[in-house]
Amino acid sequence: MEFRESIKAWLEENCPPSMRTPMPNSEQVWASSKISFPSKEAEEWFKAMTANGFCTPDWPQEYGGAGLNDEEIKILKEELLNINARPAQINFGITMLGPIILEYANKEQKELFLPKISRGEIWWCQGFSEPGSGSDLASLSTSATKDGDHYVINGAKIWTSEANKADYMYCLVRTSKESKQGGISFILIDMNSQGIEVKPIKLLSGQSPFCQVFFSDVRVPVANLIGEENQGWEIAKRLLALERMMMSDLGSEGAVDVDPMKLFKERNLTKETSLYYRIVRHSMRQNAIDLTMSRAAMEARLGSFNPSMVLKYLSTEEVQQRWELNLYALGSIGIKDLESAQGDEFDIIKSFFYSKAYTIAGGSSEIQLNIISKNILGLPNE
Repeated sequence: MEFRESIKAWLEENCPPSMRTPMPNSEQVWASSKISFPSKEAEEWFKAMTANGFCTPDWPQEYGGAGLNDEEIKILKEELLNINARPAQINFGITMLGPIILEYANKEQKELFLPKISRGEIWWCQGFSEPGSGSDLASLSTSATKDGDHYVINGAKIWTSEANKADYMYCLVRTSKESKQGGISFILIDMNSQGIEVKPIKLLSGQSPFCQVFFSDVRVPVANLIGEENQGWEIAKRLLALERMMMSDLGSEGAVDVDPMKLFKERNLTKETSLYYRIVRHSMRQNAIDLTMSRAAMEARLGSFNPSMVLKYLSTEEVQQRWELNLYALGSIGIKDLESAQGDEFDIIKSFFYSKAYTIAGGSSEIQLNIISKNILGLPNE
């Protein structure tokens, strides 16, 4: 009770009223060496959260965290939710890479990278998929050949989110051809290194969040290797589980959200009974998923259940349904191009297009179903 009251008091003092409202894409604060803020209040909120380690509450204080226990973390998250506080920063280093560094990196690597990640000083991108290695990720061919105290990297990655803005990439590379999965290593690459070329990929929405990245004799220090050489596949599976859990909770990163029922009422669509019942069914499924996620999170902390692929599949499929319903509620406005759309129209149309990537990123729905059938249901591998 004492900790909860202290958190309530701290939030009342440090979270500006404007940071207790829904956050549009244009006001997201991305961790970066060139970090920028849409307002003075956003900067104040960011500095307050990072100074106290509340962006990484479970990390040790020596690495920029708050050193809270499970119960304290639960209380902090509940109180942030109670006041509708915006995420202070959007940072894949926190949600995906940070836990990997904590688990696999050496002391020097932890001291170098973790405080910077917690303080939002690095924009990370993920170098996994390749033009010839998507669902069969273990067939990747981007090579890393050791040359003294460096690796020389050649190859290409694709569908790399925000690579054109990133400071660093955490990347899977092939360090041995003797084993498909056993010849992969996990390495951190400075995106300013000589020999890296980034080409954005324009999507149907007109946006370019994805990129293709080319490596031509890029020299990366051996000191940037995380874990042991050829241990990358083990590390990648752990990181993908973290990514799938993050994608199961697509609201955790402050993504724009529009409630289909709210839009339905605002547009006075009461005669559209078919759409109404579709929205009701969606709301019921989403509530069930949210409750399951809460229960699974508690079980996961006890080490009794790893639900990432199940929840990732259910959640991303339902998120696509949500944006389809929002688009239907817009009616003919929903066929506008993004350049002429405004306000909610813009967010809905853009999010509808972008939502199609959710069931591909982090492992496609088909791959998730294969994993579930084999590893959970025990169905034959045929």
